Amino acid sequence: MKSITIVILMSMVLWGCASSNELPPISQIKPSVVEEGSLANEKLIADVTASLVAAAKIQLDAKIIKFVIQQPVGSPGQRAWREMWIVSPESNPMQFIITFREAGLNAADFEVRKM
Repeated sequence: MKSITIVILMSMVLWGCASSNELPPISQIKPSVVEEGSLANEKLIADVTASLVAAAKIQLDAKIIKFVIQQPVGSPGQRAWREMWIVSPESNPMQFIITFREAGLNAADFEVRKM
């Protein structure tokens, strides 16, 4: 009975790790995992850019450099990841952390926070 309980508990722990879509805190990001680019599709990038134009009052033609700072966690359709977007890096740069959360297989929500 004891070994069955241990097996069930271990299975629950492993299942929880594999299916969790909770991102670790930003403070735990290691510099070596950052890579230039974005995991968002064109529509999602356009939506985030429009949000930045409206909320942060950036120009629509501003140069934006994107970095993936946390790789996706969770199962397809429920994944979450973070990116850093730097707007106008040459003059007066603004940095934003964007947290993406899939809302099904063909949709995602995002949250933008200015750094």
